[in-house]
Amino acid sequence: MEGKTEQEVERYAKVFKERYKELNDYDRIIKNIERGEARISRKDEIMKAIGKKLDRYKNPWLELKIQYGQNKGKLYNEECDRFMICMVHKLGYGNWDELKAAFRTSPLFRFDWFVKSRTTQELARRCDTLIRLVEKENQEYDERERQARKEKKLAKSMNTPSKRSQSRQQATESPSSLKKRRQSSMDDYLSSGKRRK
Repeated sequence: MEGKTEQEVERYAKVFKERYKELNDYDRIIKNIERGEARISRKDEIMKAIGKKLDRYKNPWLELKIQYGQNKGKLYNEECDRFMICMVHKLGYGNWDELKAAFRTSPLFRFDWFVKSRTTQELARRCDTLIRLVEKENQEYDERERQARKEKKLAKSMNTPSKRSQSRQQATESPSSLKKRRQSSMDDYLSSGKRRK
C-alpha cells in the first residue's frame, strides 16, 4: 500500500482478520480481496508459463517460435509477437504502458507504424492471446515429456528383467535344466584357471 510501511500493513491485516465482521459490508470487502488474490495468482501463473517457454531457447529474442494454429493474426508478425512475449517477461504482466513505450523506442519497429500506433488495450489483448497459445503449448510439451518418460521407463523394464522375474524363472525351471546350468557355470569356473590349491 502506498504511504504505509510493511509493519503497518501487517498490523492492519492482523486486526482486520480478527474484526472484519464488525464492518457493515464485509461480504463485499472479502469478495474484493479474494478477487484481488485470484488476479495476483493468475499473474504469477502467466509469468511462470512465459518463463518456462523462454527457458527452452538459448536466445529467445531471436529463436522464440510460437505455435499459432488457427490464431495467427494477419496484422501482427512473428517478430512483433516474439518481442512482445520477451518484453512481458522482462517488464512483468500488466505493465502495458511500459510495453507500448518499449515498442516505440525499439529500433526493430522504427518503421512499423501499425505496432507503434496500437493502444495499450490492443497490446494487452494481443498479449493475452499469445499467453493462451504459450500455455497450451506448455501443456502439450509437458504431456509429451510425461509420455516419453513413461515409454522410457516401460522400455527399461522390458529390457532388464527384475530379480523377482529371474527368481520366478528359476523356480519354474525343471531340475535337469537347473543341473545343466550349474554344471556349465562350474565348467566355466574350472576352465578359467581359478582352481583352489
